[in-house]
Amino acid sequence: MYSYYFKLALLSLRKTPLLSLLMVIMIAIGIGATMTTYTVSYMMSQDPIPNKSANLYQVQLDSLDYEFADGDTLPITISYQDVQALLKSDIPKNHVALSAIQEEIRHINNKDIEPRSLEVRSTTSDFFNMFEVPFLFGAGWSEQDGKDAAQVAVLSKETNTWLFNGENSVGKTFYFGKDTYRVIGVLDDWNPLPKFYALQNEAFKKPNGIFIPFNTQIQNELLTLKLMNNYCWKEPDDQSFASLLVSECMWVVFWVELSNKKSHDEYQTFIDNHAKEQQSLGRFPRRIFNKLLPLKQYLIVEEIISDDSKLAVWLAALFLLVCLLNCMSLMIAKFDAKSGEIGLRRAVGASQQDIVKQFAIELSVIGFVGGLLGLLLAKLGLIAAANTYHYLHSGLMQMNTQLTLGTVLLAVISSLVFGLYPIIKASYMQPSSQLKSL
Repeated sequence: MYSYYFKLALLSLRKTPLLSLLMVIMIAIGIGATMTTYTVSYMMSQDPIPNKSANLYQVQLDSLDYEFADGDTLPITISYQDVQALLKSDIPKNHVALSAIQEEIRHINNKDIEPRSLEVRSTTSDFFNMFEVPFLFGAGWSEQDGKDAAQVAVLSKETNTWLFNGENSVGKTFYFGKDTYRVIGVLDDWNPLPKFYALQNEAFKKPNGIFIPFNTQIQNELLTLKLMNNYCWKEPDDQSFASLLVSECMWVVFWVELSNKKSHDEYQTFIDNHAKEQQSLGRFPRRIFNKLLPLKQYLIVEEIISDDSKLAVWLAALFLLVCLLNCMSLMIAKFDAKSGEIGLRRAVGASQQDIVKQFAIELSVIGFVGGLLGLLLAKLGLIAAANTYHYLHSGLMQMNTQLTLGTVLLAVISSLVFGLYPIIKASYMQPSSQLKSL
């Protein structure tokens, strides 16, 4: 029976091609606009590391004085001298200090490869294990290499493709500024969204191209202020790098992995005791107020998950509603034009339920075709957005399988919901009044 209704639906679409096409286009435009916006918002609000997000915390210390304090809001960075103290703790399963620099990268022998100025992430050895970073070749540096400030590097897959043609480059060297660094690892595809581990303004940018040990940055006195959230409530004594290290400037992001509540409480006590010790030495002038900010809360507090994207989704949904209301008026016109056919079917024994089933399948076909066209429009919209905002992470502009299927399903359901009134209206037509018009 349903196959018969499907054939009737196809015949009906042939009889009213223009009206059917307008309905399909209305649904497609509304669905395309909504899903383009929703995809970006959905990808922005994903849990970037679901296996560990409940155990990852950003460390925030209140070392500010009264003049620079802002209530209970603390900087997301801490000073170098505090980093050195926190790295001594054995309570966290992993702890990671993060900074960033920019440096010119060159191939040693091949002059045909143009040098590039890349953003480089400096970090500690736990970074790769803590954030579940996959490797294509090699591995990260050891804790000892980190302590020794070894001139080693881990390349992203993209950087390795550019510099070494995608080959296994472990053991090869390249120019890092004026120095020579050795490759010890190459990352596989790794694109966490958002890029939570860095500063909030980097959350949706492309991944870093190179990673080096944090102590290597310190030993070589590498500094790029524009890439850091450098918050100095008390200026260094002079412009030297050594003065920066012992100053109250906060420029290092610090994360810890705490496996359970016990380790969380122990670490909270540890950082509070550190603050008390520093207070006795003349630092931390205000109070003992330190935070272990959970990853998901960090994303909200720092507005990485923005309300603007949610508002855009609501506006797109309203646009879809307008499209569907227009589509509903077209459905009413379509079914009114078929009143004679409906009367004939009722006269030969078709029930109201049969009429409902017939037109529900017809609208499902229209919704399905509209959904496919809407899916195409959504993908074209995402491509256009990716080209316009090329500095953003390309993963934001990609629909996964769930979103793809959801787009088509939304179109079918929407057409059925907004076609409910026209269908019921058509099913209540009286055969006697309609047969006279035949």
